[in-house]
Amino acid sequence: MNNRNNLNELEIKILYYIHQTGPAYIKKLCQRLREDNDTIRKHIKKLEQLGYLERVSGRLVEYRIDRRNKVVKHRNHTYYDITRKGKHFIRRTKLTDIEVDLKPPYKRT
Repeated sequence: MNNRNNLNELEIKILYYIHQTGPAYIKKLCQRLREDNDTIRKHIKKLEQLGYLERVSGRLVEYRIDRRNKVVKHRNHTYYDITRKGKHFIRRTKLTDIEVDLKPPYKRT
């Protein structure tokens, strides 16, 4: 059975984005994936219930701004990170038809 059947395209994009860039909060995902807050929140909740995402605990969060550089920030939002189950899903799933713009908004043309 293909695990992709129980997740829609937006949920896969959320997992892919967090897998590539590190923990993210809902507002950031809304901006990057160009979706509204309620939609992202609903899908985050589903992914969390299925065990693909988890809330980041602690006061600091670390994420990648590109392949080599990492940033450590104080958490002002509720951040979500991909779980081991989510990482396995991303590795097993062929993502040839999923497009996610990983560039920060200020670098987009």
